[in-house]
Amino acid sequence: MGPLTGEMPPTGMRLESLAWASDHFAQADLGDTRLDLRLLRLAATLVEHPAMSLPKQFSGGADLAAAYRFFSNPSVDPQAILAPHVDRVRRQARQHPVVLCVADDTELDYTSHANTRGRGQIGDGRGLGLLQHSALAVLPGGEVLGLLDVAWHAPAPAPEKETLRQRQARWNQSDVWAEAVEAIGRWEGAGLLVQVGDRHADQFRHLGTVLQQGQAFVVRAMHDRYVDESEQITRIWAKLQDQPVLGQIRVQIGAQRDHRGRVTRQGREAVLSLRTAPVVISPPCNDPRTTAWAAIAAWAIYLQEENPPAGLPPEQVVEWMLLSSLPVEDLASAVRIVGYYTRRWVIEEWHRCYKQGCQIEARQLDDVEDLQRLAAILCVVAVRLLQVRDLADAQHPEAQNPQALRELVPPLYLEVVAKLCQTPVAELTPRQFFLQVARQGGYLGRKHDPRPGWLVLWRGWYDLSQMVRGIEIYQALHQPTTDV
Repeated sequence: MGPLTGEMPPTGMRLESLAWASDHFAQADLGDTRLDLRLLRLAATLVEHPAMSLPKQFSGGADLAAAYRFFSNPSVDPQAILAPHVDRVRRQARQHPVVLCVADDTELDYTSHANTRGRGQIGDGRGLGLLQHSALAVLPGGEVLGLLDVAWHAPAPAPEKETLRQRQARWNQSDVWAEAVEAIGRWEGAGLLVQVGDRHADQFRHLGTVLQQGQAFVVRAMHDRYVDESEQITRIWAKLQDQPVLGQIRVQIGAQRDHRGRVTRQGREAVLSLRTAPVVISPPCNDPRTTAWAAIAAWAIYLQEENPPAGLPPEQVVEWMLLSSLPVEDLASAVRIVGYYTRRWVIEEWHRCYKQGCQIEARQLDDVEDLQRLAAILCVVAVRLLQVRDLADAQHPEAQNPQALRELVPPLYLEVVAKLCQTPVAELTPRQFFLQVARQGGYLGRKHDPRPGWLVLWRGWYDLSQMVRGIEIYQALHQPTTDV
């Protein structure tokens, strides 16, 4: 579709936004056709200006009131909102031989939202908000397909003088990993779903549940557990350190940020020595929930940066112990599985998009259940934004493919940016497009500048959206009319 030549979408929405909303939410069953239609309108509006507050996103008083009614409606289940998108991602995933399920937690901080009811305890116990556990479907090459599961929790403070058995009997934060695997369910078919997680995923119940559901796992080890299948006298670190070096690999280490988004570790390339060995993981002897489970046969991969850069703080020297249910019998298979693990940083980028690009923590609603309904839509919006942003990376195979850009970005946006770049629309590449958007937001784009951040991109996107909206209004006002 080119520039608008006919009737404009309702309340000024673009047809492209409605089409996207239909792709991801049209099959939702909220129990009322009116709610189903309202969901489409909400999603189409939110995706156009994801960083704005609700009053700015919904210009009309009636639309804003309808949005608030939707988000406060107790009959609307956030999982029902997500269901069509999740089903769509599952269908896409089954077309690939290997799909990575990259999962992680994030905390939504609503400590300053004193009027929001139902907040749980987060952080060090002094913060209030929600714990969100999400699982992204990612191809081994890095392409994000979408969400396979999202769950929200409002953690309660631990009871005083709680015993170990009492803690094991109640729900606690570590349970989210196994619950997510169970929510995704058994992975049938010829393809393989590989659960990828950081050290918090190193729990026997989680690993056992992954295998029960016909999936595989690659997680970073947290516990220096016993792994000798006979006497149980050998710990995993000691066993792997005694193995010969299988080879060396180069790994790109992702940047690390704190809870405020500040960079605490710069991204860089590291050369790692690699050792492997088969291990047997026994169930914890003091946990009645898993003592009857069978031991898990797995492989361990030990990666160590033996010659780190001079001056690098010791805590930033790379030392990973990975556990995998997939066989690691040679260097090629080890490199492949390490590559699976390095895709874990994709979900951290998605979290930044979700928080900075969609401003989920700035939303002011009366109850955390209302926030979950809004978050269910914004989670999918964040997936779309991440997909479009990643397309512009210099390393992306489609970064110089104009056709790939036309499949994701509305035509009028392309025409405006092509004009700004003084480039024919047919030749505009994804990388050119997003560098220009970033420049609109204040990005200088010098030779050694890092990739544009989300805040710069959203400032530029807002500027671009205003230009497009002005053109649409002009075209609508000057549309020829036919006298009858």
